[in-house]
Amino acid sequence: MSVEKRPSANTRKTIGNGPYLAKVVGHLDPAFMGTLQVTLLRREGNNIGDANQTYSVKFASPFYGSTAYEFMGQNKEDFNDTQKSYGMWFVPPDVGVTVLTFFVDGDPSQGFWTACVPGKFTNHMVPGIAGSLNVELSAADKAKYDTKQPLPVGEVNRQANALDTNMEIDKIKKPVHPIADVFLEQGLLEDDARGTTTSTSRRNVPNMVFGISTPGPLDRRAGALRKTIGQKQSLTAKPVPVSRLGGTTMVFDDGDDQYQRVKPASAGPVEYVDTLDTNETKKGQPDIPYNEYFRIRTRTGHQLLMHNSEDLIYIGNSRGTTWIEMTSNGKLDIYAQDSVSVHTENDFNFRADRDINMEAGRNINMKAASGKWHVEVAQDLEFLVNGASKITVGNNLELLVGGSSKISTVGTTHINSGANNNISAGGDTNIGSGGDHVESAGKIYMNSMAAEAAENAEQVLPLVLRDNPVTSTKAGWVGSKRYQSGTFASIMKRVPMHEPWVLHENQAPQFVTPLDTDRDEG
Repeated sequence: MSVEKRPSANTRKTIGNGPYLAKVVGHLDPAFMGTLQVTLLRREGNNIGDANQTYSVKFASPFYGSTAYEFMGQNKEDFNDTQKSYGMWFVPPDVGVTVLTFFVDGDPSQGFWTACVPGKFTNHMVPGIAGSLNVELSAADKAKYDTKQPLPVGEVNRQANALDTNMEIDKIKKPVHPIADVFLEQGLLEDDARGTTTSTSRRNVPNMVFGISTPGPLDRRAGALRKTIGQKQSLTAKPVPVSRLGGTTMVFDDGDDQYQRVKPASAGPVEYVDTLDTNETKKGQPDIPYNEYFRIRTRTGHQLLMHNSEDLIYIGNSRGTTWIEMTSNGKLDIYAQDSVSVHTENDFNFRADRDINMEAGRNINMKAASGKWHVEVAQDLEFLVNGASKITVGNNLELLVGGSSKISTVGTTHINSGANNNISAGGDTNIGSGGDHVESAGKIYMNSMAAEAAENAEQVLPLVLRDNPVTSTKAGWVGSKRYQSGTFASIMKRVPMHEPWVLHENQAPQFVTPLDTDRDEG
């Protein structure tokens, strides 16, 4: 009986051009060119990882280039003499991924892979690690996250669920993604603009979500699941982790136009209407779909967000200890849990057309190191000092008062001069004492008339304080707290806090207008 034998990789002469579907069985490439080892997925006879069915296929990037070799110079130290490369680099996919390959002129040594084929029902995390209400949570997770809002999730466990094409796949519960812990620490767990997102390739059809998510580092933590990938150990050299820690996402979301904002972010709160709901009486803005934005977010939570629907730009760090927001109506909000330090080697110009409000929980220290401190006030200058007030002047002290001058003290007043005391009055000089009056002088003229009583100086009143909400992770998330920790009194009406800060402009712009934030009003 004749037996068909496959020729070895070294003797194969032709394989056909393709394209072919192939499964990745190895991706270790000592040349760092993105070459994969693959087994072609034929209709029959597949033996994944078998040496006789394994081909090396090179990476064909959608865009790549380098400057011409022919015009290189000979100077090894001169950057201008060497080649420069550029392009797109997205390699390698994990072992087990299906790729599209072809072979130039059927030559098995000239194989290339050009695309990756998504696995069935494994695209929920792409590109934005989207949230879901169908989450498989432990009792500890339920207590920790304590929310009825969507949580970021991973993919459906295909080993634990027998998937069928007719099933409602997206209703199968998925495990919570570790970035939920990041959102919890940041205070953004229930914030669907700055935190959890709907941006998944499975949101709706046709979908308007575009983007890239990187695989993320291999999970090399102690206790992480490790296996030898591929049928032949030589393809992977040693056991490697099969799980990943999550990667960086870059999302271009053109929005979900099934939901439209009732009012622009500059005019109304976060309120959307469902355009498919026939019982909905409110009308939405047809040019403001839900969740239209561009965002770059790392696996640890650092993010840059430009949100069209909420008309804001938001930059935040992974722990939520600093953030900056630029709002629709022109507010710039900055929060820092630690210091804000600014240094310029030239001028630092600071102007506000209305008020400049400054408040320190401890000291305010100011110094002009080599020049003068010039303060100009169009109207009144008021100082309220609840403790002692001391002024030390290294040279002359001059006070020129256009109107009257009043000094009132509850205790004793001392005026001591090393030289003369000169008091000149264009009119009368009046001195009145409730007790004894003692003077020493060459000549004293007294009691010719009653001395006019001195007027008391006008008292400077404390600034009016306003209640501001306090947000702190120390308050905890469970229950109604949500990091909310009461209020504190401030001379300002609006003080940025750790998330979730309740005074973001897009949440209620009608309550943070210029009149509402004027500390002298209300």
